[in-house]
Amino acid sequence: MDEREERHIRARGFMVVALLLGTILSMRLAQLQIYEGSRFSKLAEGNRLRIIPQLAPRGIIYDRHGRILASNRLSYSLAMYPLKMKREQVGAVIDRLENLLGVDGQEIRRRVDRFGYQSSHPIKLVPDIDQRMLARIAENQHDLPGVSIEPDTVRYYPRGRLGAHVLGYTGEVTEFELGRFPERDMRQGDHIGKAGIERTMDSWLRGQNGFQRVEVDSRGRLVQMMGIIPAVPGKNLKLFLDADLQTVAEQALDEKKLTGAVVAMNPQNGEVLALASRPDFDPNIFTRRVRAAEWQQLQKMNYPFVNRALSAYPPGSIFKLPMALAALESGKCTPSRMFKSTGSLRVGNRIFYDWKAGGFGQVNIIQSLQWSIDTVYYQLGVEMGPEAMARYARETGLGDYTGIALGGESRGLIPDQEWKRKEYKDKWWPGDSANMSIGQGAVSVTPLQAAVMTAAFANGGKVVVPRLVNDGTPPELRQQNQWNPSHLKTVRQGLRAVVTAGTGVVANVPGKSISGKTGSAESGKRKTHAWFVCYGPEANARIVVVAFAEAAGHGGDVAAPIARKVLDRYFGVKDASIKRAESSD
Repeated sequence: MDEREERHIRARGFMVVALLLGTILSMRLAQLQIYEGSRFSKLAEGNRLRIIPQLAPRGIIYDRHGRILASNRLSYSLAMYPLKMKREQVGAVIDRLENLLGVDGQEIRRRVDRFGYQSSHPIKLVPDIDQRMLARIAENQHDLPGVSIEPDTVRYYPRGRLGAHVLGYTGEVTEFELGRFPERDMRQGDHIGKAGIERTMDSWLRGQNGFQRVEVDSRGRLVQMMGIIPAVPGKNLKLFLDADLQTVAEQALDEKKLTGAVVAMNPQNGEVLALASRPDFDPNIFTRRVRAAEWQQLQKMNYPFVNRALSAYPPGSIFKLPMALAALESGKCTPSRMFKSTGSLRVGNRIFYDWKAGGFGQVNIIQSLQWSIDTVYYQLGVEMGPEAMARYARETGLGDYTGIALGGESRGLIPDQEWKRKEYKDKWWPGDSANMSIGQGAVSVTPLQAAVMTAAFANGGKVVVPRLVNDGTPPELRQQNQWNPSHLKTVRQGLRAVVTAGTGVVANVPGKSISGKTGSAESGKRKTHAWFVCYGPEANARIVVVAFAEAAGHGGDVAAPIARKVLDRYFGVKDASIKRAESSD
């Protein structure tokens, strides 16, 4: 081979190598510019441009007198900008945060995975961080690339536990909620109402977030503002709730460490003045991640998130209000009819007993309410039958949803023959009527339903819809009953006698003509559920109060004093003496 041919071969080899290198380089350039161009573009933009969220403050919730029940406070959150760091750095940074701050590294990893490593928005890692965390992050900022402290707002309940079941609480939206409510314009990281008014009025209270788009230099310093979409604050909300009355109601339950509920309502228009439930919780703990110790403490309590005011229980003798009316309206009783009360009554092959051995002698329907005489109602219940009893009970608002703007409301139950056939495949027996007549057996009502029922006797037959939100809309009626005025008057005379000289004298507020009814319902435990329902003044009632205590004793001994405290506060009575009466109801 001569020298010329050798140079020729060598040149061809160089050309092949050059071609291969050129092909490899071209492929790499294509990969970088075409296939990964968008990623690097985002990285470049992320290094230069930054999206700073402008969080919309949530609307403030006020009571009827303009006192703040729920507001917002300034806080700081720990956030991460994934585009400011290499993906392989993320794990190391999270490990440093876990060691430095004691945060849950696994939870932070899940959040970053959920939001994505190319998110142009900061990912909130830990909300509402304390001063200790702030100081440690500032001291170690050089070891935490992509991590920053962002200004934030969190929900704040200045009165702590007050009205917790009414107000509810807020929390970060879940992926399930994002999928279930796409129309609500939410994104990951947003906070929404999770319970109570915060939930039912969320679209009203929650504003619309905005953002700033800014250019920063290599050190993260602001160069220029590129654009801004301002946040739209949520709308404020005024409730009919009275913070003072709510406080008295809650304190009355707390003093005896009772599990139960108190409802105060205007019987003319359904405005809810107080709605208390115990046990309860402090909604402030949900403005951040709940600590393990806090959650364990809540779990030791007796279902603190259950709103007892909306939960159904056997009503006991407060059910005698609609039963007395049913007897009069159905013609089974007149005001002059006399009953012989001996302390017991045989129904079929069973003997049903009264609460007082030996009974009360000859009594009329008014006295049967005054002293809550069970045997009178056993007899009337058997005479009326289940359909008449169910009809008039439902006419007072029992056995159905009240329509209040809160979730978790029980419907309760007013049984009848059809219900028993479906539920037990059995006929209705006279003993079932006897049980039903005194609010036992399958009958169940909520304290709020009891308030609606009591209001119907106070206002002349109107079944009002309980209202929490003062949004300017007129009161709503579910039903206007056309009861015989003389029959209603007779029942009301009995309710007045309960408080003046009967089982509910504890609630006799001097000069305010209070009417009411005690109740003690079998609970399946050693003690009965204690009830007391009342309204006043008699001539033009402005308030209805229902007090209920789970397995706490007799209504006149336990529930009536609670209602009295609420009445005293409402009417401005101080240091009033409380009269006690013989009562086992």
